[in-house]
Amino acid sequence: MAGRHAIAIDIGRRELRALEAMWDRERLRVGRVLVEPIPDDVGPDDPRSLGVWAGRTLNQAGFGKGRAVAVVSREHVVLKRIALPTAEPRELPEMTRLALHRELPFDPTTAIIDFVLMAGGGTSTTVLAVAVPHGALAPLRQAVRGASRSLEHLSLRNMGVAALLDPDSAEPVLAVDITAERVEFTVVVDGVIRFSRAGELPALEDPAEITAAVVTEARRTWMSYRIVQDSEDVCRAVVFGDPRVAEPAASAIGEILKVETSVFNGHGLVEGFTGGSADGELWPLVGLLLVPNIRIQSIDFAHPRRAPDVRARKRRIAIGVAGLAVVIFMAGMTWARFDLADLQQTVAQLQEKRTVRRPQYLRYGRDLYKLTHLQQWESVDPEWLEHLAYIASLSPPPDRVVLDTWAGTLAFGGVKFDRRSQRFSAPAEIRIAVEGEAADRETADAFRGSLVDTEAYDISTAGPDAQSGRRLPYSFQYNLRTSGDTPVSRDEPPPEAGGQES
Repeated sequence: MAGRHAIAIDIGRRELRALEAMWDRERLRVGRVLVEPIPDDVGPDDPRSLGVWAGRTLNQAGFGKGRAVAVVSREHVVLKRIALPTAEPRELPEMTRLALHRELPFDPTTAIIDFVLMAGGGTSTTVLAVAVPHGALAPLRQAVRGASRSLEHLSLRNMGVAALLDPDSAEPVLAVDITAERVEFTVVVDGVIRFSRAGELPALEDPAEITAAVVTEARRTWMSYRIVQDSEDVCRAVVFGDPRVAEPAASAIGEILKVETSVFNGHGLVEGFTGGSADGELWPLVGLLLVPNIRIQSIDFAHPRRAPDVRARKRRIAIGVAGLAVVIFMAGMTWARFDLADLQQTVAQLQEKRTVRRPQYLRYGRDLYKLTHLQQWESVDPEWLEHLAYIASLSPPPDRVVLDTWAGTLAFGGVKFDRRSQRFSAPAEIRIAVEGEAADRETADAFRGSLVDTEAYDISTAGPDAQSGRRLPYSFQYNLRTSGDTPVSRDEPPPEAGGQES
């Protein structure tokens, strides 16, 4: 990696975290950092749109293109310490795969498995095996491609944390990695992870509330760690994250564990980065960029360790069979050429028929459109008498209501054609104005209520109901609008409102 820039990307559920650096004489010089909340209109479950947004955000921040180190979400990953009865390096990948298959909570056939050595000697080897379902990596790969970047390394944040700690220290160290989405606790010994547990953090703004959630997870983690077989007491703790949360969390965790606890703020091989404010969440990404140059073991789901290829002979046989199949196929192609002239002649005949009949087809299409247009135009013919009869059927008895005028108009803008759906339509609206007089206000309201209850019309009152009638005391005027079918007159008489006048 020396002499070129490196990019690390961590796409969480609430934040995009990224870092760009350049190797300069065995030192990593950090150039650009980015911690950006994911907008509400960018769905974290839509990797394509998430990747496009991430790429646009990285470009606006000045990040370069090229291959990147990406972080796998801890929620999908299974970590297991396994003792294998072999000291032969060539046997470790297959034995690790077989041993871990029995421990996975998901379909083992979909698992991508990698491992790092923890201890070895004699006839046994202890490894830290890590597995993730293939389906959990597919959205991340798609998001990175959508961001116009390619994958160089696919690992975990705690591998970057382990790279930042002293690899020669034989004392167990507890690393606490705090981000906006989660907190992860990792016990590291000799640069190798011995224990790891992660917990979700709620979406909070107040650093004090986030600190309280971190401390709660720390208590749970410490209880889980103490019951692990061969667990060792940690000698110190290091907290990674936003100093506004990391510093009070470090103080509280130190009191819980009764050990020296500090906030990580620098590495001897890193220049130009202090991890201030929210940038403190980026330290594990710095560690992932350090991994190739400090030559420590790390998980890489993009290039997992594999067993030696013992199927090379079978593959050579398969290639020979495939070659024979190609020869047979080419012989078939030779015989097929004899029929090519006949097929070409048939194509020429069909094209000639198509040329002759195409004008007929186009003329038929024009006639069909004309006919449909006329049919749509003629379909706009309101049944005015039906509307009048329907409204009259809703009217109270003649001694209670007198209808003075009834005026109907048709709002029709002509036949429309939708190019997208290739359909004609004839949108029209029927407008009816009804004026009359009622014996009392209750009767007029009852008549209006009957019109509203039918839901056949949209009704509005043209003026106030007042005692201004000539034959009956209360006059009214209602405007009705509808674009539906002609209503059907109902058989039962409408209810009478109000009492009979004495």
